Amino acid sequence: MMQDIESRIRDIKETAEKLSIKIEVADLNDQEFSIQSGYCKLNGEDLIILDKNLPEEEHLIIMLNTLKQFNLDDIYVADWIREKIEAD
Repeated sequence: MMQDIESRIRDIKETAEKLSIKIEVADLNDQEFSIQSGYCKLNGEDLIILDKNLPEEEHLIIMLNTLKQFNLDDIYVADWIREKIEAD
């Protein structure tokens, strides 16, 4: 059964938290300089910036792509996230 998008986003955010990845949703249309949604390191902290103008499905993809770069072996990760990451 397909989970609703909110619960998937919650799962991903919980996983990100365990990895100490901060997630910020911002209005990127509003910035003086162009920022893309995605993962970056800021002052040594892992950060995912999400454009609030993008659909949640897009947020999900950006967050999943970020999680792929991390070692998830030692933390609990929702099954659907593992399946998605390993399927690619």
